[in-house]
Amino acid sequence: MADIEDERLTQKMTLLNEAIPFFKGKELAWSQLFGGLAHVTFLVTTADGDRYVVKFLTQEMDDFGLMIPIVDLIRNTIAAGHSGIGARVLHSMVDIPAIVLEYIDGVTLTPAELSLPHNIPRLGSAVRELHQGASRMNNEIDIFKFLGDYLQLVKKFKLTTPDGLLDSLPLIRNIEQALAHNLMTPVPSNNDLLARNVMDDGRIRLIDYDFSGMNDPMFDVGDLAMEGDYNADQTARLCEAYFGHTDHVQYARARLYGICAQYTWALLFLGMGALLSDMPDQTFDYYAEAESRWKWTGNKLDADDLVGIIAAASS
Repeated sequence: MADIEDERLTQKMTLLNEAIPFFKGKELAWSQLFGGLAHVTFLVTTADGDRYVVKFLTQEMDDFGLMIPIVDLIRNTIAAGHSGIGARVLHSMVDIPAIVLEYIDGVTLTPAELSLPHNIPRLGSAVRELHQGASRMNNEIDIFKFLGDYLQLVKKFKLTTPDGLLDSLPLIRNIEQALAHNLMTPVPSNNDLLARNVMDDGRIRLIDYDFSGMNDPMFDVGDLAMEGDYNADQTARLCEAYFGHTDHVQYARARLYGICAQYTWALLFLGMGALLSDMPDQTFDYYAEAESRWKWTGNKLDADDLVGIIAAASS
């Protein structure tokens, strides 16, 4: 599917050319953008030098319940664009399905760059701006609903899980109970803030809304901290940048959400690798990513301070 010569992909390009007013009748240069793991994305350049990003959405991600429904994904991406933190949606077509986005002339951050001292407050502020500035999103998100869905896929398709992952499920359920305390009002959230979904064009931009929806704000904060492999002090600084002050309870909840997010994403990559017939990135080892994320999460579950963090979150 990633091959630009693929007949189905060529047909989709033709449909977009004919349907989008600012594409019609123009000479377009299509160049694939690599790095995305769920969809196939292109930079489209006109003869006049105008640039756009076209994302062809993978229907199987929706069909297997690996992400939110495509209709919600499109609506939420539009909502995030209203904040100025997400890319603006210029056109969408559910039947292809595809979205055309503004081109962000910036750089994608690396995991190491997420934890640079000068970036942590910028990231906290950007997450807050998304939460406060985006239009209300079309759906509600609970990471534990994703977890349950992915576990059902493991059972249904008899998927092999990384060693020890399912053994830790009771502890994850204990954390789920702790997170049911001190809930915050749901806000428009990205829910997938790994480094490749964070760009810098002079301002931090948060892209890709495959798991987006109204959610407890501490999920984005905790997931981002986990993706940056933040230590306790770095997570505290991110929370302080988000709130503008110290909040020990919500800091603890962010820590726990980060752990649960990565546990769940390990199962997501397992499902993607086993179930998608058209791999968006043919060179990426999805099972190895699942193993890596589980090992990473397992280390967090073994942390000496975890018991105290669970107690603080539910206090």
